[in-house]
Amino acid sequence: MAIISIPLKDIVIDPAKPIDLLSLPPEEAVSIIKNSYGFLSSSIEVSIEDNFAIIRLKESKPEEIKSALKTFQKAVNEANKGEYTQAIKHFRMVIDVIPHHVDARRNLAMAYLESGNTTKAKEHLTECLQLDPNNIWTYVLLGNIYAKHENNLDVAVFYYEKGVSINPQDNILLNNYAALKMEQGKVTDAKELFEKALAADPSYPNTYYGLALLHKTMGSPDLALQILDKLYDQPKSQDIRSDTVYQHAHALYLELNKHIAEKVYDQLMKSIMDQKVKVEEQTGFPVQIVEDNTLEYVSAISQMAWKHNRDKHIIRYRKRVPAMIPHLVAHEIEHIVLEQNARNAGRNRVFMTTANTREHAIKVISNHILKLKRQGYPEDKIMKVILEIIHGICNQLFNCPLDMFVEYSLYEKYENMRSSQFVSLNQLHQEALQVLRNKEISRLTPPSFFVPT
Repeated sequence: MAIISIPLKDIVIDPAKPIDLLSLPPEEAVSIIKNSYGFLSSSIEVSIEDNFAIIRLKESKPEEIKSALKTFQKAVNEANKGEYTQAIKHFRMVIDVIPHHVDARRNLAMAYLESGNTTKAKEHLTECLQLDPNNIWTYVLLGNIYAKHENNLDVAVFYYEKGVSINPQDNILLNNYAALKMEQGKVTDAKELFEKALAADPSYPNTYYGLALLHKTMGSPDLALQILDKLYDQPKSQDIRSDTVYQHAHALYLELNKHIAEKVYDQLMKSIMDQKVKVEEQTGFPVQIVEDNTLEYVSAISQMAWKHNRDKHIIRYRKRVPAMIPHLVAHEIEHIVLEQNARNAGRNRVFMTTANTREHAIKVISNHILKLKRQGYPEDKIMKVILEIIHGICNQLFNCPLDMFVEYSLYEKYENMRSSQFVSLNQLHQEALQVLRNKEISRLTPPSFFVPT
């Protein structure tokens, strides 16, 4: 005989219609409990002793229980691999033999939830609470179902509040309750709960994202960015379920930086013009900044006066979103500063290729050129593309180290430029990824030149 003992005060029959079992006559309370716990067996016995419900039910044979416990481990492994149909089948087999096995019933509910069957999930989670009224995770799951799947926030609040009353330090519970409060527009309560969740566990990425989102809705983008910076200071969670949170966090980080950069655009451009004047004084040449939408492969370029035998430096930039422009122009001004410093130190050098070096590069990839010829490409077209590729790689070899120095210098010198810098570099990165992932470019490019992503 299996015996289950549960305090009457903890038994939840229906959260929408709470019943105080302690105030009822024993016979009526027994009848309600017997009906509510009928999922265990059709022949359970219920009695009330010292404000506890005592539930007795016939227990399966020991060999059946032993086999069911093995089946439980098998079902857990199936659920972890996402094989929910099989997991559901085997969890059901377990509770048929051990109906009061709370972990099997909870895992069954989670498998149903992952499969999209919220009705069955809710049913089994409710049963879990009846068997184990103090399990926090069950309250979290039920609160999530009512909040996210059924939009019944009042019932969700009931489960979250009940969980918090049992364990006010559970970070996941606090986090999800905070998200509900935010959805209700109760920003002060949400903020307090998010901060408690972070204090309980500063490694949980969902809380950083939720708190940052809250600060955004409160009109505090700078605070939202600070919260996300703290997220990125943490080691990345190894839980695969956190991947989506990081994706949302990155999208929010980009959105916030774009908003800030556009808001302070005029201030940033004034700072750049002030720096332009300093560069003109340092180099002895005026700096002309020109919008040039004919630029094809780059977003901006600086042409130094001493390289082009001119009486001025020229910075050309392609028109992009306003948030990017301050960074693009500042980057090219910093290139002039870097080269002027090298000139002053007597360390400026010219990077160049010759006919011999280009010929050597062509010989290195001769097998690939032959392959393109066999595929029917005209020889003149092949050589044109190959020379463009070699030229492009030389540009990367020359510019990449310098660009890293420039970006680091900008980041250190101009704190107010960081939002524009992030938006700009993110966009340039996305454009570069499109090239790297282009199958036609990959096919035409010599393998020794191309590193797929």
